[in-house]
Amino acid sequence: MQLPFHSGTGRILITQCVTTLVVASVFTLAGVTAFYSALLGGAACLVPNAYAVWRVFGKNRSLHPCDPRIFGVMLRAEMIKIALTGVVFSAIFWAISSVNPVALFTAFTLVTFAGWIEAGLRLR
Repeated sequence: MQLPFHSGTGRILITQCVTTLVVASVFTLAGVTAFYSALLGGAACLVPNAYAVWRVFGKNRSLHPCDPRIFGVMLRAEMIKIALTGVVFSAIFWAISSVNPVALFTAFTLVTFAGWIEAGLRLR
């Protein structure tokens, strides 16, 4: 299967998807609210990361990694990713009245760490 972006970043997003599903399935033991809160927590990490990957590797494919403009593109994508994470969390707490915050933030944290670990493994 050919991903529409760099294979390393595709693996990071796939790892984050799998981690979201695993964490949410573990939280099913705590109930339905914890299950969908964990799914939302994983999505709060995954959606902004997918945007940043698309912005850097999908939209700017023609830029060479040594091109000085790539730093600005990556910095802009990261700043928008941080803002988008805040928007996603705001939307979750605004739209859904019964959210399990422990499940939400645990899933967000674990999915974030899974992405970092996968990226670190790709550096070798």
